[in-house]
Amino acid sequence: MNRSDVNYPSESIGSRMSTNVPVYPSDTPLHDIKDDLFNKNWASIHTVFVTDANGKLVGEVDIASREIANKSTTLQDVMAQPEVVLHPHADQEKAAFLAIKKDIVSIPVVDNHGTFLGAVTGHSIIDIMHEEHLEDTLLSAGVRESSSSVLKIIRERTSMLVRSRTPWLVLGLILSMGLGLIASFFEETLEKSIALAFFIPVIVYVADSVGTQASTIAVRALAITKLKFFRYLQKELVVGICLGLIMGALGALGALLISQSMDVALVVGLTLFTACTLATALASAVPFTLKAVGKDPALGSGPLATVLQDILSLVIYFVFAMAIIG
Repeated sequence: MNRSDVNYPSESIGSRMSTNVPVYPSDTPLHDIKDDLFNKNWASIHTVFVTDANGKLVGEVDIASREIANKSTTLQDVMAQPEVVLHPHADQEKAAFLAIKKDIVSIPVVDNHGTFLGAVTGHSIIDIMHEEHLEDTLLSAGVRESSSSVLKIIRERTSMLVRSRTPWLVLGLILSMGLGLIASFFEETLEKSIALAFFIPVIVYVADSVGTQASTIAVRALAITKLKFFRYLQKELVVGICLGLIMGALGALGALLISQSMDVALVVGLTLFTACTLATALASAVPFTLKAVGKDPALGSGPLATVLQDILSLVIYFVFAMAIIG
């Protein structure tokens, strides 16, 4: 598969597009390209791209569904406008998103002037989807090495793998010590109702799960489209409130059955409602913040965000416990 001679940034559309695709002037007879399509080793022949005299993209032809009516039929007679086009400096993940959304297998790439540069073919789209899934999975776990791609990390020596995983885990360990410190401040409250200790894992788990969902969606959205932060955050807050109401009601019922205490049930229910709402907002805001300061948004769903959600949910839990139980 021929690549462009221009050195485009890694993980950009330009780095994944192929120039070895069929492209012809608009006045080319459809009959004349038949032999050309089957006698050359193209990266893909599903789509024929049509340009004007200046090399600008003016249309495309789905050659698989096109019957050759007569020898006088030209590409201009049967071409259609491309559903989507991509810029070479756009993120490669956008190609995968558009291919799925529009159900297309080859996407043309043009510069700022509309000049045809190449196309992202179906093979490249499949590769992009695989690589992006792998990268986001590793990044969400806090695995990152600044001098290497994620694909390179998994092939590195054991020492390199240890170094790539350690920093975020150490930071998470330090911050998680705050969980024990927080619990020690509320020792008297725990002594008054030992049942409160039963539900700490529940509070932390639910807050983490809600936050991970919100963060994953935000990272994906940021990679494929432009979002208005406050409008997106407002929407996620509404989602968080709805999730909080559901989890809070179910959690309070479960706590009541286990502890046989209305006070404990009320603490658990209010905590789950508040923690779910705030965890959704926090997990959505972190990727936006990281992107704003030039960092990879996927890091927002890693150990750092998890620990922050744990600390927040535990503080909320004990604040409600003090207010209701004493």
